[in-house]
Amino acid sequence: MSSPFGPGSLSESEQRATTTGTMIFSYICIGLTATTLFCVLFFYFYHYYVRSRAPVTAAGNQAERHAGVDLTKLPEFAYSGSDGAQCSVCIGTLQVGEMVRQLPTCKHLYHVECIDMWLASHTTCPVCRSNVQPPIDGKTTAGTMESSSELPV
Repeated sequence: MSSPFGPGSLSESEQRATTTGTMIFSYICIGLTATTLFCVLFFYFYHYYVRSRAPVTAAGNQAERHAGVDLTKLPEFAYSGSDGAQCSVCIGTLQVGEMVRQLPTCKHLYHVECIDMWLASHTTCPVCRSNVQPPIDGKTTAGTMESSSELPV
């Protein structure tokens, strides 16, 4: 008696079905391998392209910073009011002695750290959206701000 797996044990139609199944499986494996290889190469070249782009230089950042608000020209002083004014950026109450900055156009008060962070990416007041322009004549100073009895909010 011959072995069921030996030569001649499969009919011609069974051999054809086995060969067809093997070929389909081979095509699927080749397709998956090619797709995986394509994805790996795509992500490798994309990552290489992104890294090869020129980094932003410090000079570019300086030019961008000068295009916005010059923070050194905005009044900064120790808060001395007792009206419970609020910094609209952090929603914190201004305390006596805290360093605050007053926007010259709209006279809103903010913590120095809060408004400086805001003005790093914006050129308007966070509350009223008016353009923040330092005083042109340069007459408004920290000394004159502290001497005023009432600070507008």
